[in-house]
Amino acid sequence: MPVLALGAQASLGDAASQQAAHYASNVSGGVIEDCGHWIFEKRPAELTSQLLKFLQPT
Repeated sequence: MPVLALGAQASLGDAASQQAAHYASNVSGGVIEDCGHWIFEKRPAELTSQLLKFLQPT
């Protein structure tokens, strides 16, 4: 199953995707730049963009 793991630059960073890779084999990860702990509050447009890319049917 595809997994999207995003971290905020000033919080988890790329550790979110690295951790998810221990449990899933199909991990898409990324880091939301210029962001602290709450991605959905601080960078909603960037989060929405990443989600839409991830959810696009192939």
